[in-house]
Amino acid sequence: MVLAAILTMALAWRGIRWTARPYPGGITPVSASYSPLPTSSDSTDARNNAWQRDFSVALEGAAQEAANGQPSSAEVAVDRAETILTTERLISAEARPEFFDPALAALDRVLSKRPDDVRLREHVTLARISLAELRSSQAAEPAVTLEQKKVTIGVPRELAAGETLDPASFGGSILDATIMPGTAEILLPPASRSFSDDVRVENLIMQGAAQTLDGVHWRNVTFVDTRLRYEGGELDLENVQFVRCRFGFTTDDSSDRGAHLATAIAQGKTSITIQ
Repeated sequence: MVLAAILTMALAWRGIRWTARPYPGGITPVSASYSPLPTSSDSTDARNNAWQRDFSVALEGAAQEAANGQPSSAEVAVDRAETILTTERLISAEARPEFFDPALAALDRVLSKRPDDVRLREHVTLARISLAELRSSQAAEPAVTLEQKKVTIGVPRELAAGETLDPASFGGSILDATIMPGTAEILLPPASRSFSDDVRVENLIMQGAAQTLDGVHWRNVTFVDTRLRYEGGELDLENVQFVRCRFGFTTDDSSDRGAHLATAIAQGKTSITIQ
């Protein structure tokens, strides 16, 4: 035991002497290669300003490339801007409401350099959709009271021509489709998806799954975590909210209906009509 104690003290003394030695050749210790994430509001604002500046620079470059007759390079620059938006949405970055109008205007400037370029138009529309998704990711949760009843559905619900789906006819004001596959349609109106069918959905909160918007009159509806599709048909949204939704809108429509809807959502509009 005495020998063990002596050995321990000797090793400890050697360790102290070793750590006290200077680094050979003037080498200095290397600190850790990471640092804590900033938590102050000033740091958050600085980071948001940085990515928004990168987004603007990418679109400025896209406009310049398009003006110089380099549409492929312009598409790459627009895609870079769109990637920035997607990345920031996925990490829950903040974009204040005043960010969106200038961002949309920058996309307009890119397209104005080559307004007849179909491929560039498609890339710009995809960026508009990403802006809409970013706006949706920051929308407030709908207010829910204890009196509101939730009804869970596991299969698509078919709607007949002339039918109105509302809390009275449905049996609840919250339609929970979160157990359905993410690509499954919540509601299935007649195949024509035309206003002539006079299908109406009113005063509901719809959660999860997917929904095509064409051909239905939507009034006072909030979509939460839903994949929304728009195929370029007749559209009627009156006080419709989108919370953390993903959008699959047509991008090859010469009338730019998908771009128009994405722009309106990015601007924060809730009532949109396209006929």
